[in-house]
Amino acid sequence: MSSKTVVACGISIMALGLIADAPFILMSGVYLALGAVLAHWYAKSATKHLVYTRKTEPRECFVGDTVTLKIRIENRKPLPVFWLKCDDEFPGDGSLGGLSLAPSVPGRAAFTNIVHLKWFERVERTFEVSCVKRGVFKLGPVKLTAADPLGLGSSSTVTTGTNTLTVYPKVLPVEGLPWLNTSPFGTAPASGWLYQDPLTYAGTREYDAHAPANQIAWKATARKGELQVKVLEPTMQSKVLVALNLSTSDHFWQGIDSRALEDAVTIAASLCSAILRTGTAFGLAANSMGRDRGSLFIGPGLSQGHLRRILEALAQVSLPWMPFTTTLKQLRYKIDKNTRVAAVMPHISQADCEHLLALADAGYPLAVILVRPSDATGEACRRLAGRIPIYLCREAPGQGCQEVVGFERIG
Repeated sequence: MSSKTVVACGISIMALGLIADAPFILMSGVYLALGAVLAHWYAKSATKHLVYTRKTEPRECFVGDTVTLKIRIENRKPLPVFWLKCDDEFPGDGSLGGLSLAPSVPGRAAFTNIVHLKWFERVERTFEVSCVKRGVFKLGPVKLTAADPLGLGSSSTVTTGTNTLTVYPKVLPVEGLPWLNTSPFGTAPASGWLYQDPLTYAGTREYDAHAPANQIAWKATARKGELQVKVLEPTMQSKVLVALNLSTSDHFWQGIDSRALEDAVTIAASLCSAILRTGTAFGLAANSMGRDRGSLFIGPGLSQGHLRRILEALAQVSLPWMPFTTTLKQLRYKIDKNTRVAAVMPHISQADCEHLLALADAGYPLAVILVRPSDATGEACRRLAGRIPIYLCREAPGQGCQEVVGFERIG
């Protein structure tokens, strides 16, 4: 029964007492109406000067990690709150485990806490949350509902403060990709290697009969009065672009293989981390939505911050925004021919094959990484064999608890 109904009943009893000239009935109506008014006032006042904060430690983690969720509820007024219900909005797709969530609005769930607060009291609660799926998750807002001690009325308010929890895809060590370590041209120094960069030299030496004429250092020759040749700096591949295909079938109406998609994202994240450890600049392209409603593209960079930016982008990719062939076609205008393209393919179609061969014919170094063994025997792979190196993931990252992503070359 609401407080307004109780007030109406109290007024009716007061009228009956006046008509019957019964003081006892009259005072009963007065007390009932006054109690209902006080209950309504209390419920309204109880939700004021309340501070609800949540904090996750850390705010960024990987799939499979556990984070600590700290919730603090503070009453900053001299009026105690006898009953307070806090319904905090969380993702409702099972991305976060370890919490008791109730259904809420579509796509969201309510994480409920019920507390009692004295005047100027603060309550803190700590929970362990397991991160089941990748993504950038919004926590909040929270709905605070207070009720009077008699249960006659309640009042609610919604706080607009939200927090963000970023869950990166799993990152595993990579084995079986020799091009991560050897390539004849680039800018990253690697002492003792066979390959040398013709544009970067460490010094000069005396000329010998085996030195090519285009390596003569003419300025040093003029200074010393005898022929000098350049000593080239040994290097590895300067840049690698990981091109992620989010399509798991030839046509979008055929649906999405979510397991293959997640395995491809994990492989792409692991590749970027492995490339960073080699000291090579790396970037990311995918047929997902990027800036200005275009495809996702992050140019090559070389830092932990750049890796974090790519991992955050991989945490948010979901459905393909355009055909992967469009992404491959756009690469010609975004990268130079000194950039190796590593195409991570949960599915490879004939159209993808044609555009990969076109990039190879244009002089771009390529490597194709297959996620599913079923694609290794397809017609597209047979067309690529001998033209582009093809690697097959030995075991999908989502199967079992393997600690390494291993690849074997099949073409």
